[in-house]
Amino acid sequence: MLNIYLPRPEWFFGVDTTLEAFAGIIALLIAFVSYKLYRSTNERSYKYFLASFVLLGGSFLSRSVADAFLGKFFNVSPNIIGLVFFGGYVGHIFLALAAYLLLIASTYKIEDKRLLVMMFLLLVPGLVFSASYFLSFYVLSSILLLFITWAYSQNYRKVRSVTSALVFGAFILLTLAQPLFILDMRSNIWYVFAHAVQAFAYLMLLAALLRILLKR
Repeated sequence: MLNIYLPRPEWFFGVDTTLEAFAGIIALLIAFVSYKLYRSTNERSYKYFLASFVLLGGSFLSRSVADAFLGKFFNVSPNIIGLVFFGGYVGHIFLALAAYLLLIASTYKIEDKRLLVMMFLLLVPGLVFSASYFLSFYVLSSILLLFITWAYSQNYRKVRSVTSALVFGAFILLTLAQPLFILDMRSNIWYVFAHAVQAFAYLMLLAALLRILLKR
């Protein structure tokens, strides 16, 4: 059974909401720059980046809204809070996993959409039958990001440019951020630190894409 209860002090949900919203905004900025690049180059990789980071932006904003309701920023009934919280966290999980799968498709040049659907469906039991979404989601995210990072490491070894280094470094940090989120079970400070690492990674990706855009 999917368990998404997170025991945290009430004051922390304001921090939680802000961090998630910030991550969502950066992800959407990356999506916007990817869109500009796709329009000017028509390259498939930017199309996948656009779709992936729209999904990631939606994922983070979905969780931000859920945490805002849980933190009692809105005066609504407990039943509505429960529904929004559950929907927000489920949306966060599945949108993020779908985004990572699209990045896998881009880096490994997977064109068969049926294969992507099958991969997504194979991830679902790992979440649904897990005792805790907290562990299963971040473990699955770590595995997917590890494969993405490996692909960009090969690209960096081949190209050896500042842009490829930024992208490679960004995905290293995104991969490292996942186990840091798991350490949130021990202390909320790990959650803040994980978000800082993740935000820095997204800013590196944004910088890499802007470098490409400004050269055109």
